[in-house]
Amino acid sequence: MMEPIVSASKKHAAALLAACLLASGSFGSAAAKSASPAVGMPNPMVEYASVREASQAAGFTPLYLPEISGYHVSNAFVISKNLVDIRYTRDGEPGKTLTLRTAPAKRQQTKDISGIYGVKWLQRNIDDTTVFMAKVPAESKACHDGYAAYWQQDGMLFSAYAENISEAEFTHLLKDGLLDLSRIYF
Repeated sequence: MMEPIVSASKKHAAALLAACLLASGSFGSAAAKSASPAVGMPNPMVEYASVREASQAAGFTPLYLPEISGYHVSNAFVISKNLVDIRYTRDGEPGKTLTLRTAPAKRQQTKDISGIYGVKWLQRNIDDTTVFMAKVPAESKACHDGYAAYWQQDGMLFSAYAENISEAEFTHLLKDGLLDLSRIYF
């Protein structure tokens, strides 16, 4: 019968000791910080120094443009550990940008990995590949509209989004560059 009383008094003594330690500050700061709730959600985009590093982190080789294309890599990200996002700038035209994304289809919930919302996607057949394309309105009248596309090839998903580019130039980049590269390498 004495056992529960001893247990209760040990709990009471432990609680008093913890309160004293917290009040004295010898125990409190690290514990208080770790007990505070996180604010917001963690950023799912992790930047890497190169496409190679992003590729290694994601566990697959993404579609990318060779430097001969006139575009050079400005940033490489992995999003949620399963999508590689490569940002390019056109040589000599810093306002002309391209975002190219690649992900294994089995890791995604949708075929559209573009991150572009609120646009009207039109289905096109380009060289036997089903491509969904959309015009993306410019943020200001000083800039040209952008264009986006997404498609699938052999279990991989791809998307491209270019800013400050004409529709003809984007279609040419897609048809004679990105789609060919996705068919050859994937």
